[in-house]
Parts: sequence; structure tokens; C-alpha cells
Amino acid sequence: MITNLPTVTDDLIVKLRQASENRGVWVYFLLKTAHDKGYDIEDFGRRAIRALGRSNRSQYPDTDDLRIFVAAFMADTPKKLFEMELIRLDDREAKIDFHYCPMCGAWTRLTRDQRFLEKICDIAMDVDRGLFDTYDCFEFSLGKTICQGHGVCEITIRKK
Repeated sequence: MITNLPTVTDDLIVKLRQASENRGVWVYFLLKTAHDKGYDIEDFGRRAIRALGRSNRSQYPDTDDLRIFVAAFMADTPKKLFEMELIRLDDREAKIDFHYCPMCGAWTRLTRDQRFLEKICDIAMDVDRGLFDTYDCFEFSLGKTICQGHGVCEITIRKK
């Protein structure tokens, strides 16, 4: 069972979450329609969303210092939006838990198909994979996710 309840209720954050949920609805209907028509959503969905992630590079510092990158990645607004918690940070590795996902919130209102939820969640995470494609010095990995029924989305950023 998916538990995905926000606790941060600042007006700005609520509005940003609504915008993120709307993007989640777009992603859902695009991927669902393609899936229902027999298209390989793994191929085009991942390529498109990964390209979006690469295009986000300008929003982050040009650095090979993990601490500097994590400070930007966990800036105040995204930290509140996703209710991020820094679990561990050293010079080689950062572990961050996301306690809330607006897109998952939108998707669970649209379907109860657990396998499809997990698939579109993983495809959506290609936005972060795409971002990390642009860094020669960092690698990104995804652990447990809210869409899988876990209480958090676990991400790890490592120095290569």
C-alpha cells in the first residue's frame, strides 16, 4: 500500500506541488496512452524524460564537489517540495530520502495498477538520471520508492 502524505503546507509549496502533480498527470496519460496502443514506453518515455533531465543542468552548479552539489540539489524549495531528508553526506557519497512525491500522489488517484505505477515512477526518475549524465564526476542510484509501497524514495549520489 502506498503512503504518500505531505506534511509541509506552506502556500508556495502547495502551489508548486499542484504544478508537479499536473506534470505527473501529463506523464501518466502520455505513457498510459502509448502503453495501451502497444508502444514501448520504456524506449521513448525514458529517452524523452532523460533528455529533460539533461536540459536541467543549467540549474545546478558546475562542480565536482559533492557537498556543493548536494547543497544546490537540496535547496530550500525542492527540499520542502519533496520533503527531503539528508541521511548521510561525506566527500564521497550522499544519501537522501524523499518523504513525499507529488507525481506519485497524482498517479495513485488515476490508477491502482501497481506494476504500471512502479514502471512510470522509474521512467520519471530518468529526469534525475539525465541530470547526472551531464556530470562526469557523479553517479546517481535509486533505491526504494514510494510507488513501490515504501515510505520514502531513496537516492544515492556518489563520486565516481
